[in-house]
Amino acid sequence: SLTFAALILLQRLKARFPTARGSSSHHLFVSAFMLASKSWSIVTQGMFQLREINQMEREMCQYLEWE
Repeated sequence: SLTFAALILLQRLKARFPTARGSSSHHLFVSAFMLASKSWSIVTQGMFQLREINQMEREMCQYLEWE
């Protein structure tokens, strides 16, 4: 469902800005995927606030030693 949400965001971007281009198509998809993942704060019906989701994301990146 997250991939589908990212594709919807890309479709909306293309409809609104037909000439929009990232430095690569992969960059646009990754950006859309990140935005879609942030929407989980809405999907969880207030279970987590956006800042908590951001904190969880930072913690996971630290655990994975993501730079």
